[in-house]
Amino acid sequence: MKTFEIQYISRYYEEKIYSSEIIKANSEKVALKKFAKIFKIKDYKQLSNPIFRWEDGLWTASLKCINEVNEIICPQCNGKGKINIKQ
Repeated sequence: MKTFEIQYISRYYEEKIYSSEIIKANSEKVALKKFAKIFKIKDYKQLSNPIFRWEDGLWTASLKCINEVNEIICPQCNGKGKINIKQ
């Protein structure tokens, strides 16, 4: 099982927030399907369209990128947390 970080941008008028979801999946395709399910996007293939936007409450969101990441134990908190590092 791989770990993917899916980054997206949420907009509300002039305000912009960068967010991400960490998803465990066997492939990028499966990760995008899980991400689409979280945000109630009917067809995950729409995410590959650069102009596709979805509604997230009052916000409008768009996909920024997807990266496979390595999950490591946090050395500063004695293993209580995890850090995701881009490969």
